[in-house]
Amino acid sequence: MRAAYFSDFTDSLERERIRVQEIKTILGDGQLFGVMSGNYLQDGFPAGEPKKARAEKALKAGVDLVLEQSNYASLSSLGIYAFGGVRILDKLGCVDTLVLETEQASLEQLLEIAYVLIANTREFQQSVSRHKEKGLVFYEAQAEAVGEFVEQGKEIMSSLYNIFAVECIKSLKLMYSSISCICIPRSPGREGGGRERMTRHLSQYLEYQLYFSETHLSDIYGGYEELTNRILRYREGFVDFQQFSRQIAGEEKDVFDVRKYFLRLMCGMTKSSIAIWRMYDFSPYCRVYAEEEALRKELKESNRMVILDGQRIPEMDRSKRDLLRQEERAEWLYRLQMREKE
Repeated sequence: MRAAYFSDFTDSLERERIRVQEIKTILGDGQLFGVMSGNYLQDGFPAGEPKKARAEKALKAGVDLVLEQSNYASLSSLGIYAFGGVRILDKLGCVDTLVLETEQASLEQLLEIAYVLIANTREFQQSVSRHKEKGLVFYEAQAEAVGEFVEQGKEIMSSLYNIFAVECIKSLKLMYSSISCICIPRSPGREGGGRERMTRHLSQYLEYQLYFSETHLSDIYGGYEELTNRILRYREGFVDFQQFSRQIAGEEKDVFDVRKYFLRLMCGMTKSSIAIWRMYDFSPYCRVYAEEEALRKELKESNRMVILDGQRIPEMDRSKRDLLRQEERAEWLYRLQMREKE
């Protein structure tokens, strides 16, 4: 059996090893794959450790193979990140089980909520809109709405871990995947470090882009006219990345969405590039890390997806290569902005 779970491996090696052993004890015999972000994380912060170092940590902890999602997925919404990761697992064609870390929620409850989101009835949409009009950000409004349709739904969907689990389940159902799911409790304090490593370089480059790319702010993935106008109105009061993200978010927006928008701006992630990425079903390629050459070779020969493994880049469509080049520029930016430790 082969199973997979999502983790950015930002904890210590010891804690990662404990978690891997917990999962393998539950699963029994078989291999365990880890799915992680690259150098930019879902919370809108650069990772404190480079992706290669975190992947190597995962392998030392006992993970058999690490799958790195693209930068496009890491800086997308939680739902798209879940769909992209699950799509990769489904395309591999060899993963049987997805392990979901949850907080006080059963698989049955998460399935019920997933079906509510899939149905997305008019009544549910109206409920979400009604709660947003009261000033709640999206996930808070969604939790309130789910609570009207599912017992304990509000409490369950107040946890980002549970939201992510529901998005994974929903994605598997939508693509008619044969991958099954199991739930395990989230470890207290898991992945608590190594995230918020903000540097002066990052803040300076963001401020530069706010002026240099003024005419293109709405062309950045996630950009729109209202957001552009708000940025232009407040940019003269720019102090640093953190302060400006909070200011632009205000009370109406999720601050992690604003942080991700700013990272997309600095990485040059436009709406047109995202349209190409979506054309390939959110999974044009995947980078893998494994100690066993046979395992890497097996995946590369499956021909269902381009596998990148640090060796020679395989032949791929021009548009896929263009996407990869943009990711390589984002890697350069990460190395540049992380030279300075704070």
